Amino acid sequence: MAVSDRTIVIVGANIFGESILKALKDKWKIICIDIDENLINSLKEKYQNENIEFVIGDASSLLTWKKIKKNDETFFENIKYLIITVRDPDVSLETCRVVKEVLNIKAQIFVLLFYEEREADFEKYEVEILKPTDLITKILLTKIEKNYSIAINVGSGQGEIIEISILARSHLVDRKLKYLKATRWRIAAIYRDGKLIIPTGDEKIKVGDRVIIVGDPKVLQNLVELFTKGVPQFPQQFGSNIALPYSSSFEKSLEEAIYIKQNTQAHKVYIYPLEEKINLEKIKSLTENFEVKERINKPEEIFTKTKKENIGLYVYPIPKSIFPFASCKLKKVFELANKPFLISSGNFPYKNLIISLNCPDPAFVLSIGIELSRLMKIDYEVIYVTLPKELRGIHEEEALKEREEIIKDYEQIYKKKIKYTLLEGNPVRETVRYICETKGKGKNLFIIAYDKEQKISLFEPHVPFLIVKKLKCSSLVIPLGAEEFYG
Repeated sequence: MAVSDRTIVIVGANIFGESILKALKDKWKIICIDIDENLINSLKEKYQNENIEFVIGDASSLLTWKKIKKNDETFFENIKYLIITVRDPDVSLETCRVVKEVLNIKAQIFVLLFYEEREADFEKYEVEILKPTDLITKILLTKIEKNYSIAINVGSGQGEIIEISILARSHLVDRKLKYLKATRWRIAAIYRDGKLIIPTGDEKIKVGDRVIIVGDPKVLQNLVELFTKGVPQFPQQFGSNIALPYSSSFEKSLEEAIYIKQNTQAHKVYIYPLEEKINLEKIKSLTENFEVKERINKPEEIFTKTKKENIGLYVYPIPKSIFPFASCKLKKVFELANKPFLISSGNFPYKNLIISLNCPDPAFVLSIGIELSRLMKIDYEVIYVTLPKELRGIHEEEALKEREEIIKDYEQIYKKKIKYTLLEGNPVRETVRYICETKGKGKNLFIIAYDKEQKISLFEPHVPFLIVKKLKCSSLVIPLGAEEFYG
């Protein structure tokens, strides 16, 4: 293709416009339009020997485009890109209208937008918006945060591709990637000692690695601290805020939600009233970081009303001694929840965290428990119930071995012995007995996960559901396999 057939029109001869034409002039025919005669004449003299045509005129005027076209009927067809760098969004918008609706030019349009609130105005013209302030911020982050950079020339440039240098002793170091269980982000590549590694599930991250991660930009922001420093993020992996249904009979659950917010990385407590009037002054005396949302008719509506909210944890009160149908309510919670939820007993501050590995994805549950232990500065222990040795088959032996390997893996990561209790017998009965008999007098938080695909029925034991149903302490339950879930 001849150079003359590859035309780029730049509207605005400012510092941005000149930088762009300087970078592209050797491979493209450039037409630069600006209403400032002095500026155009200055650039004409500077680039007099280059393949650049300078035009004095208003790009939002049809007359300017007719002047550029002259008698060349194929001129508009040869324009491949239109780059608008002017600061006035109204001029940019009118230029897009003239180009698209009046002249029907098929070129791809890029608009430098300095006023973020005007972005929606350009949507109908299918232009690509570039925000100089965002680009400068990302470049500065790259310069200042030496261990963290955002790809601004790859993909959409919105922060969905980042590179992290593993400089500190993150708790993810030396951990197999298959245990990370990510769904909204992926480790795409690892650079180690100057060599590219395409990671598999058995690969481990090492101190000194440069790791390329792709995924949801909001998620990646929270991962930076986790990868570089091992800073606990709960519940940021799932969302920023805590939500709970609220009535005057649920005061202790509200206090428990506030306690969790104060001891984790949660931002706010979202309150969904079940009554027309609530005591705002009392809530304000407990915390300033709350927001009263729309009223709901039943507590379980909180899971359907909040799908578009940035929720990381639900707090759900089920006073088992008061409600005769608590089992049905709990079953409904297990079925509806797509984010972690706390079955609240109001029994806090916690003294012990008990993590059950009688669940799918024990590595992920253990990592969440350790995060909470670090955030709340309380001890944790791990329990697992298996069949007696003489009754174990191949499946039970493999499950036991997997959990023992996971525990050893985490002990190496943290350089700390994990308190681990292996029990034999029925997992529901033995878990409940162990907690009630050995930890019954303490204020405990029990942590377990479950598979969203498994139905709760009389015919197939649902171990996590049955354990939580029988326990009197607060239980943090993590649904695995939910659409909104990611680890």
